[in-house]
Amino acid sequence: MMRKSALAIALTLAFPIAHAQGGPTQSGVQLYGIVDVGMERVDNGDVSVTRLTSGISTGSRWGIRGSEDLGGGYRALFTLESRFEVDNGTTSNRGAIFFCPSAPALCPGVVGTSPAIPGAVVGGMSAVNTALLQAVSTVNSVNALFDRQAFAGLVTPYGAILGGRQYTPNYEVLIKYNSFADSFAGNPGQIATINIRANNALQYRAELSGFTLSLMYGFGGSEGNRSERTTVGRGDDFYGVNVQYNAPTFGVGVGYNRNNTVTFAAPTESRKGLETYSVGGTATLGGVKLFATYLKAKNENPVLSPVDIQNIVISTGGNLAAINNILGGLLINRFDVDALRGMVGPTDLDVYHLGLNWTVGNGTLMAALNQSKDSARSLWATADAKVDQIGLAYMYNLSKRTQLYGAYAVANNKDQARIALGAACCTGGWTTAPGEDSTSLQIGMRHTF
Repeated sequence: MMRKSALAIALTLAFPIAHAQGGPTQSGVQLYGIVDVGMERVDNGDVSVTRLTSGISTGSRWGIRGSEDLGGGYRALFTLESRFEVDNGTTSNRGAIFFCPSAPALCPGVVGTSPAIPGAVVGGMSAVNTALLQAVSTVNSVNALFDRQAFAGLVTPYGAILGGRQYTPNYEVLIKYNSFADSFAGNPGQIATINIRANNALQYRAELSGFTLSLMYGFGGSEGNRSERTTVGRGDDFYGVNVQYNAPTFGVGVGYNRNNTVTFAAPTESRKGLETYSVGGTATLGGVKLFATYLKAKNENPVLSPVDIQNIVISTGGNLAAINNILGGLLINRFDVDALRGMVGPTDLDVYHLGLNWTVGNGTLMAALNQSKDSARSLWATADAKVDQIGLAYMYNLSKRTQLYGAYAVANNKDQARIALGAACCTGGWTTAPGEDSTSLQIGMRHTF
């Protein structure tokens, strides 16, 4: 029983859609994928955009996976999965679409709390922060061929051992126990901070009688540089675990992720970076499935702090080439950005989600109520950042493999929050000023193969 369950889970790690597709149960190789494209209109205060977008309900991708029965309860397997963007045909697409050109709006409190800093320096700090946001928000910034997943493994009678680039245990909990998974602008991942994938990762994974266990260790590698760090021992290593119990009518899961980091201010030390905890559950009542999730995310040691940026700009005299040379030597991840505020700095985030999936007609109605609060403080983060988010979506099944969809979401930004909504997964960018709300209307089609 454990061997079969572990195999089934290992072959469907390309969640959320791959769970429905399944995987090869016999020896062989399978080509699979998702093509998702639609129109979205995003309004952010005084700025709005209407555009064709790839991956609204879930990221467009193609992949190859296979397995071979080795006998005696053992099986070898692999998955290689690559993103592509239907709107422009590339493997890399920028998610962030709105930036603030004004230093006072981008960095609330900088001018008031640091009156001795020359205006040109403040402008330089703003420019560097904006450049970092643009780089961090770029999907597949290294143009890796198999950037979504790339792993091989061995299934045994006692579970599966998998090695390579993989989804993290805590991200799996966040996806499984929220009503939107990673789909549309209404999913709680839009207002959360979490490490989605781990590079150079080794995972033990097994399931028995509804229980799932995942243990993962990653030997380092940031999103911008996926090779292990060699200059500082365990400098950017990763640890993760989740435990779940899922029955036909209910489920519950807990997850934990931790990233080590080496900061600009302490280049010879390994420090605790982003740390996240999640707990979630589901309950099914007839045609309605209810969801509840809580996520805690904390990062007290971002690679760069606002003070670091200030010092870099001052020490270089604002010389762009010198600044880029310094930044190019750093391993910067998405979680080094204070996502709710749109600035480099620490994170202290609490995210709450309530949602439901309701079978209506030949499709599924999804609803979500999400709330996020970041209480971190820094030179720029002088007040809390709060977001109240509401999302609605409907997926209509034209067939088993083709769906039409429509979705609407609102993010009510308060205090220093300035989230701009985006497509599947993550924050779409930032509004032009803190406290400006963001709304998103999305329609499109998804086809799986």
